[in-house]
Amino acid sequence: MFLMEREKRPSKGSGCHPAYRPDIDGLRAVAVLFVVLFHAFPSHLRGGFVGVDVFFVISGFLISSIIFKSVDAGAFSLSDFYGRRVKRIFPALFLVLLSSYLFGWYFLLENEYEQLGKHIASGAAFISNIVLFTESGYFDSAAELKPLLHLWSLGVEEQFYIFWPLLVMLAWKRGLSLVWLIAGVFVVSFSLGIVTTKNNEEAAFYLPLTRFWELLAGSLLAWLKLYAEPVSNAVEPGKGKAFLNKANVFSLVGVLFLIVAVTQINERSEFPGYWALFPVLGAVLIIAAGPQAWVNEKVLSSRLFVWVGLISYPLYLWHWPILSFGYILEDGSPAVATRLLGVAGAFLLAWLTYQFVEKRVRSRVAGKKVLVLVFAMSGMGLVGLATYLGDGFGFRLNSNLAMDEQAIKQEREQYWSEISGSGFRDDATNILIFGDSQAFDIYKALANDDRFGLKIYQTSFECAAFMMPKWGAEKNADSCRQNFATMISSQEIKDAEIFVYAAHWQMAGEPEDAEAFYRQAVTEIKALNPEIKIVFFGPKPLIGETWLSINAITKDQRSLPLMNASLNEKRWLRPEETDYARSMAGRLGVDFIDTEGVFCAGGCPFYENNKFSYFDQLHWTEFGASLFMTKLKARGEFQSLVQ
Repeated sequence: MFLMEREKRPSKGSGCHPAYRPDIDGLRAVAVLFVVLFHAFPSHLRGGFVGVDVFFVISGFLISSIIFKSVDAGAFSLSDFYGRRVKRIFPALFLVLLSSYLFGWYFLLENEYEQLGKHIASGAAFISNIVLFTESGYFDSAAELKPLLHLWSLGVEEQFYIFWPLLVMLAWKRGLSLVWLIAGVFVVSFSLGIVTTKNNEEAAFYLPLTRFWELLAGSLLAWLKLYAEPVSNAVEPGKGKAFLNKANVFSLVGVLFLIVAVTQINERSEFPGYWALFPVLGAVLIIAAGPQAWVNEKVLSSRLFVWVGLISYPLYLWHWPILSFGYILEDGSPAVATRLLGVAGAFLLAWLTYQFVEKRVRSRVAGKKVLVLVFAMSGMGLVGLATYLGDGFGFRLNSNLAMDEQAIKQEREQYWSEISGSGFRDDATNILIFGDSQAFDIYKALANDDRFGLKIYQTSFECAAFMMPKWGAEKNADSCRQNFATMISSQEIKDAEIFVYAAHWQMAGEPEDAEAFYRQAVTEIKALNPEIKIVFFGPKPLIGETWLSINAITKDQRSLPLMNASLNEKRWLRPEETDYARSMAGRLGVDFIDTEGVFCAGGCPFYENNKFSYFDQLHWTEFGASLFMTKLKARGEFQSLVQ
């Protein structure tokens, strides 16, 4: 038989649907609260993102239960299945996509709205995870500025349900063992996830094949609950009257696993990988314990938890756009009150969506109206695509603001047009510049003085030259070391009179670890060229990524002010990093230039003579580099080194 034999235990559910379990809604509440608190207060619940993994298990368990029973009863219909998915997923999602689009129309600039359009299109097509994989990592700062970032999980889930019912039906028609099918796909997906996490953490996080095992964990539990009676009976609470009966043990151990997950996993963990087993097994054990286990009955089935669980899907959809737009409106640093207000607003919108949209659609939508939802979602996706292809519809902005943004965009596109350096010359002071993109900023500044012959060696993205990356794991360590090896073996290191190091010091390494790598690098350089002067350039002011949007909004979309807000606000400066770099340079016996102090002498000019000094949060425009060089000459520190 396909599924051993038809389920022998009587079902309390209706038809092919499993009996309603309020404790599973309570578990949904736990999952969504993990995620919401992580996004609102990431420093207080660093592992809260594992709530998504709990959702995957719940979804796999419930949906697979329906599929298995329907197929086994000969009542499964793909059209009915996908129709139910449409009724479940589309209404709230469409509302959130539309609201985000309308909000962005008034408050986002051209490049931001262009990105939002792309994410709306990918969200409507349920491929957000794939699109986001091609962009920056989930945990980098840019993540806060992507209002639809969270739709990656919806992409993984719906991609799973594209193929999973088809596999189950194929196995049924061919008389194959479903449990072996589940186990086989589970092992392949889990193994792929482990290997990929080691080699490409972003791919393991976003791509479907490395995540399917989490939904399959719920699927396997569904099969065991339905058809493996000895396993099901093993956790029935009636098997032991003591508090520590098997059901309670399962539930309590599951809770412990979830506690470990949210407290021990963070953005530096190799995730998903083996770490994902904690939230997945925690959810599996809690569901397996059954509705009468003490935690499930007394806590998860309580009215408050069930209520949050019932609105968990719209709450998940609403909370992140609200918080993300809060980051945008408050320049990446929303106050606690703003975040609390955002969370409260998300709860209100989630309840309204559940009460007046979801409940009505699920109970009233007929087959033809499912098509209306499909067409509406398709239309929303096409609108997003048109916005993306239309470069963010710049006509929304007034002409002055549009010109400002176009100038910034042009600077960004031209930034990497020349990176090799002018080359060493016999009649010049020859300087070898090494580092990440910050080294290129220094190169552009020094290029304003024709007394210098310049050669630049750059490292890769997220690689702070010859140090280990700050997050400790070997994430980019190999490429970092290779870049340094290439530079150290070059002829230029022997011919240079000055060696300049400049990098994004925030990525340079933890203070307790990085200095050893600096010391080793300085020693190797001096061994090859004892006469060379080594100069470290300290960190630059770090600009909020949303400065252009802020001024567009607060100034009613006028041209950016000239410039009421300079960079001398505390949040732009990084004195701790500057002090650390200066003190370490002293211990290593190398010269140090206070980049921040030079640039901000007399105020940090952000907009001067109708020109911007930055084109994004960290990189200078040509004007900014020239301005820095003018101030550097005035200080005389670097000039004294080249005499």
